[in-house]
Amino acid sequence: MKKRIIISCIIILIALIAVAAIVLPGTWSKRSFEAIVQESATQPDGITRLTVEKITEIYGTPLCALLISENTKILDGNGNKMSVQDIQPGYTVMVTLKDSSVEGNPTYYPTVYEIKVIKQD
Repeated sequence: MKKRIIISCIIILIALIAVAAIVLPGTWSKRSFEAIVQESATQPDGITRLTVEKITEIYGTPLCALLISENTKILDGNGNKMSVQDIQPGYTVMVTLKDSSVEGNPTYYPTVYEIKVIKQD
């Protein structure tokens, strides 16, 4: 009887570890920071980039270039969808992205999940 309980506990523990290993890594690489928008540029090939200067979570240079894709949520202060063209230089934004950058000046982040305007100046 005692042996069965120990084996059951081990099986449950292994199952919990497996579930955690599958579910959690997706959020481990998520990073958020506040930044001030410097400029928005659309390249001739249609790629839109937003250049921002971090005001929190600064490691190295605070200047960053963010790739804006069709998967990037862009929200106003009330959580309503807006266009990247509506974001003006001087706006303070909260950026949520995948912590995978390409070194350069500015640092380039190719996967941006969300940009939310928190202050319009």
